[in-house]
Formats: sequence, C-alpha cells, structure tokens
Amino acid sequence: MNKIFMTLLCLLFFTQTTGGAVENKIKFDGETYHLSNPDAKSEKYFYLLKDENMGNWHSKITIEHIIDKANKTEASAEFAHEIQSQTPGASVLVYPDAGTVGYLTYPENKDFYEYNTVVFKNNEGLGLKKIQYSKRFYALENNGAENARLKAIEFAEDNNKKYMEMLNKS
Repeated sequence: MNKIFMTLLCLLFFTQTTGGAVENKIKFDGETYHLSNPDAKSEKYFYLLKDENMGNWHSKITIEHIIDKANKTEASAEFAHEIQSQTPGASVLVYPDAGTVGYLTYPENKDFYEYNTVVFKNNEGLGLKKIQYSKRFYALENNGAENARLKAIEFAEDNNKKYMEMLNKS
C-alpha cells in the first residue's frame, strides 16, 4: 500500500507542475505507463502500458486539464450525471465534496466492462486537473460478457475505496 501511495504521490506531483510540460512515461501502481499521444493538440493525455494502444488496452491513466471549470464539487457531480446519461445502468459512486467519482461502465455490445476512478483537483488557479485510472475486463478474455462483468465488479469492490482514498489523500 505504501509503495502504491508513493507512486501515486509522484504522479500527482508531476501533474501539479506548471508550464504544460508532459512526461513521456509515469510510474503508477508498480507499472510504467507510456504517453500514447505526445503530439496532442488538446489538454488530455493518455498513458498506456507497453505494447498496448488506444484500441486495445487493459489499464490506462488519463490526465486532463480543464480550464473552464474551477469547482471540483460541481465538476464531479456533472461528470457522474454525464456517465449515467451516456450509459444507462452504469454503476456510479460520487463523492462530490472530495471531487471523486468511481464507476463501472460498458459499451452497448458489452465487449468489455470498465472500472474507473476519477479525481478532480484544483490546478493552481488554472482550472481543474482530472486524473483518471481505468481498467478493462474483456469478454473474450473472461469467457464471456457475464464473467467480464463479474470480474469488473469484484475488482471495484476490492479496490474502489483504496483508489479513492489514495487519490484524495495526496
């Protein structure tokens, strides 16, 4: 747990830097994630494990600069509502006072189920920074959609509180 916390703390320290510098790789939860879109014209950066891509990944970190919002409570509540409207039946836990959302979602075809933890942080007067950890459970790798759903639920039950607490304590 301490190793994970220190890794996350390093990640959050990186994300608090100013000047728009973007790291090519970051460490999180004992893994090295590589920047997949170094030439991004937006303020949204995706980090994936080696040999994974945006079309096929198992875990991902997303860091997004949101300059038009300054209130993490409102941003997390709006984000939770957006998830529920885009994916009816998605499981969503929102802690707006902490600026944190945890959720399980899936595409219409249920090829995978996806666990996510999101934290909104103040970004030194430059709006908000949204940091997201995502993990996918593919139907093909889990003997069908129902098993993928069950694995995602089990992962969320075992890890959601831990990730939310880690993100909010940093």
